[in-house]
Amino acid sequence: MALALSIAVDCAAASLDGYVKSRQAGELISYAQISLTPEGANANQDRRLPVWPIATGSNQDGYYAFRSIPAARYVLRARAFGYVERTVTIDLGDAPTRLDVLLEVEPIRIPTVDVDGAREEEQRTEHPPGLIQLSAKRLQRLPAVGEQDLIRSLQLLPGVQAASDLSSGLYIRGGGPDQTLILLDQVPLYNPTHAFGIFSTFNPSATKDVSLYKGAYPSQFGGRLGSVLDVSNREGNRQQFRAAGGVSLIAGRLTAEGPIQNGSWIVSARRTYLDPILDAVRNDSTEVPSYYFYDVNARINRSLGPADNVVLSGYRGRDVLRLDLDRGSYLDVRWGNAAATAKWTHVYGPRLFGNLLLSASEYRSDTDVQIFTTPLRFSNRLFDVTARADIDWHPSPAHEVDAGVSASLYEFRLARDVNRVPQPSFDQSPGSVTLYAEDQWKPTSRWSIRPGLRAEVFGARGRVGLEPRLMIGRMLSPTVRVSAGGGGYSQHLQLVSTEGFSGGDFWVPIDQSTQAGRSWQTVGGVEWEPSPRYSVALEGYYTWLRHLVRLDSGRAPGAAGETTEDIFLTGGRGWASGMELFARKRTGRITGWIGYTLGSSRRTWADVNQGNEFPPKYDRRHDLKIVTQVEGKKWSYGLNFLFGTGQAFTPAAARYELTVPGTEQNRDSFLLPGPKNSARLLPYHRMDVSVTRHGSLFGSRADYFLQIFNVYNRRNEWFIQYNTDGRSTDVKVVHQLPIVPTFGINFAF
Repeated sequence: MALALSIAVDCAAASLDGYVKSRQAGELISYAQISLTPEGANANQDRRLPVWPIATGSNQDGYYAFRSIPAARYVLRARAFGYVERTVTIDLGDAPTRLDVLLEVEPIRIPTVDVDGAREEEQRTEHPPGLIQLSAKRLQRLPAVGEQDLIRSLQLLPGVQAASDLSSGLYIRGGGPDQTLILLDQVPLYNPTHAFGIFSTFNPSATKDVSLYKGAYPSQFGGRLGSVLDVSNREGNRQQFRAAGGVSLIAGRLTAEGPIQNGSWIVSARRTYLDPILDAVRNDSTEVPSYYFYDVNARINRSLGPADNVVLSGYRGRDVLRLDLDRGSYLDVRWGNAAATAKWTHVYGPRLFGNLLLSASEYRSDTDVQIFTTPLRFSNRLFDVTARADIDWHPSPAHEVDAGVSASLYEFRLARDVNRVPQPSFDQSPGSVTLYAEDQWKPTSRWSIRPGLRAEVFGARGRVGLEPRLMIGRMLSPTVRVSAGGGGYSQHLQLVSTEGFSGGDFWVPIDQSTQAGRSWQTVGGVEWEPSPRYSVALEGYYTWLRHLVRLDSGRAPGAAGETTEDIFLTGGRGWASGMELFARKRTGRITGWIGYTLGSSRRTWADVNQGNEFPPKYDRRHDLKIVTQVEGKKWSYGLNFLFGTGQAFTPAAARYELTVPGTEQNRDSFLLPGPKNSARLLPYHRMDVSVTRHGSLFGSRADYFLQIFNVYNRRNEWFIQYNTDGRSTDVKVVHQLPIVPTFGINFAF
């Protein structure tokens, strides 16, 4: 379906810019595709004109622009997933023209995650390898464990793995979760998890767009060795008041939005109600903890004029756990994130668009323990304040330059008290200054070359890092595109992770006692899109890793020193390589994809595994994902199937005992580990299904859903435990989640 509109503008060299918006809500639409073609069959016979069509995309703020094009009558075509394609006929003269394009929301239900892939070949040549763009609206019906979750949905993509059924961490292309930069409205979140890592902090009801760079990400991002997850929240409805919500087995959600003068507002909140359930089953003989989590997102968006827009946004999430032990003994843990952003965007002219941003992000974890009369306290805080300025400059039709500068100040604090006596603590406040520039150069309609450079100065002594980036794309035919990219990346922050409890994770800066982590990435691939409905992509990658650090588990508790060299094993090296196949069906009654990854990852430290190379626990040789959705007027169905190589673990090679001389009673048993991660658990596989009934509730739209995680109750292996208390060593396999049914309702009014 297409809508036609004719706009007449007086007659020479022309420019066109504006915003792409939703007609119903007035929200800005990021990453829409816009193309221009001269009207008439003989348009390309005019030698003043370039090869047509020419195309561009709206940026994250929904802004698009065409500069220095010949004055003529054009057909503008605008499209974005989830919206009706629109065509506009427009006469462009020598005066700059402003046109805000309004798109209608697609009236049919599209149930699954749709991955962006533009049909215009000029736009597709700019698409970086490894980039996947999603709309959060498509996440609602993917089978889940108790609650829809954005990061768990990303784990269904090729090249993205999960550590376990109980983890919402992202393990991308052989890298750990600390190697992925996670942004919410351009603000970094340092521990984006709830419920000990089972759920992420992202509320699907508040989320608008998701961009995942699996590797070789562009110069505007930095600070991590592997990948970037960039999440944008919704602006709110500029036309009318709306509310929507949902109730599942463990949580309730409510979102309200509406217009204000020249703008909009939105507030979205979510809270579990596990605490009254846990209170009901707690008694003197069962030590059941009290636990809940909540998060709140809020945003105000206001236009100050045709060239200016101001956005204020905030996020706060908390987990609270309390466990009463014996009389006078308890455990109380509270952790969570908070973030705030103030952003001003301004159109300086037909060739220049810019924004200024001030943001703050805090992660905090506080643990209070009392064992009889002995109190213990552990407090961890990371605070990040950033000021940033970015510009989009169009010096000519063939060039689009993105550039920016930012300055950040960090505060790391780690404090411990035992029996109210302060213990050795960690307290540092480094800063950083970053500059970047990147040129999207289109020498012809089939070629796109994107060189970039990022420079960062980190720490009090001014450690300087230069990171070159390059992306090249070419259309071999209207349906086949090839691309390649790569660059250098550095990481000055290191995550210290506790295996079973994400609330105890904390970050520390890499100081001058060792070098910052460094990676070099190369990616390349080919994509065949025979029609807008189908596409097949094959992509390969290789990553070199240097100057890695690893927590020194052999360090004596309370040992003096707080430098990186004191706390970590340093000088680690590694690599990751693989091939990914991604076949998709994006439209129609049946949609979905098949993703397969053949990958390998290795690490080396001089003091680990006798200096020999070993696979990290998240190394996966084979990883297969099948996702299918069937959409009907009254009923919808979903199915996920996953199969992967078993997780690596370190087996026991032998058992030995130490006896106190002169006595036979005091024996201590120990295990001698074999080569690190030289064994594998059994292969992982499971199937999830979902059924949704489209109906109504009190006259408003409502969806009633039933989701079953691990429908055939496969008890996948999680890890191995060895018991050496007896004369023989017992081996226990700890399994992951069994079958987990979930039901609930999503509603809107």
